[in-house]
Amino acid sequence: MTARAYRTHRDVIFANGPEAEQYLHGQISQNVDDMAEGDARWSFLLEPRGNIEGFFRILRVAQDSYRLDTEYGFGQTLEESLSRFKLRSKVDFTLSAEEMISVVGNQSDLNVEDFTQPLPSGWNDGLCIDLYGSDSVIDLEECSENDFQRLVMTHGLPRLGEEFKVGGIPNESGVLELAVSFDKGCYRGQELVERIDARSGGRRIIRRVRAESKLEKSQALFGGEKKVGEVLTVTNEAPYIGFALLGTDVAPVRTESGERIEVFALDQLIA
Repeated sequence: MTARAYRTHRDVIFANGPEAEQYLHGQISQNVDDMAEGDARWSFLLEPRGNIEGFFRILRVAQDSYRLDTEYGFGQTLEESLSRFKLRSKVDFTLSAEEMISVVGNQSDLNVEDFTQPLPSGWNDGLCIDLYGSDSVIDLEECSENDFQRLVMTHGLPRLGEEFKVGGIPNESGVLELAVSFDKGCYRGQELVERIDARSGGRRIIRRVRAESKLEKSQALFGGEKKVGEVLTVTNEAPYIGFALLGTDVAPVRTESGERIEVFALDQLIA
C-alpha cells in the first residue's frame, strides 16, 4: 500500500519534574520505571475503583520529562485525574493540543527528519506510524476520512470516545495486553483489572467483525437465539468491517436475520 498521510489533533499532556517517573509509575497501568528515553507505550489511567479515566500513549522524552497524548477532547479529564493525587509530589502537568500526522502504508522511503521521533500506533503489521512536530511538512498524498476510518477498523486500535468510553471497564477494551503491565507493583484501579482478568468465562471484549451484509452501529448480534453483543462502529460500505463488543466464549455469531458474521481478535489480519 502506497504511503498516505492523515492529519488530526491530539490532546497532549507534558509531565515534568524530578518525581515524574515515580509518580506516574504508581498511577498508570503501564510500567514507567523501566522506560528508556525515546520509549513509548500505551496505558490506561483508572479510577480507584478500576473504571477508565484515560487511555493514552506515554513517551519518555528525557530523564524527568514525559509526553502523554490522547484523543482530542479527553486531555482535560486525563490531566485533572493525574493531578488529583499528586499532593506534594514534585511533578507538574501541562495540557496542550498538537497536530499529529498518521502515515499509513509503506514507510520504507519516508523522510521524517523534520519530525520528532515517530511514535508506534499499535496497528497490525506496523501499518501506521504517528508523527508530530511544529510546522513540519510531509510530501505524501492525503488519506481521506472515509479511507482512514476503514483502515482503523481493519488494522487499528479501538478508540477512547468511540469504541470504549470514560467510565468503561478496561478488560472489555480489547487493548488490555497492550496497555497493562501485569508484573508491576500496585497502581490505581489495579484490583478490578486483576479480578476480572482472573475470571474464566462470561466476559465481553471488543473484537473486529466482518460481514458482506450491511451492519450498523448499535446493531444486535446473536449466538443462536441469544443476544451476545452489539456493533460499536462499522464502515459504511461493503465488505462491512468494524468493532463489536462480544462475549469471549460465543460462536458462531449472526445478525438477527441470520447473516453470518466473521469475528477476529484485534491482532488478527482480516483478509
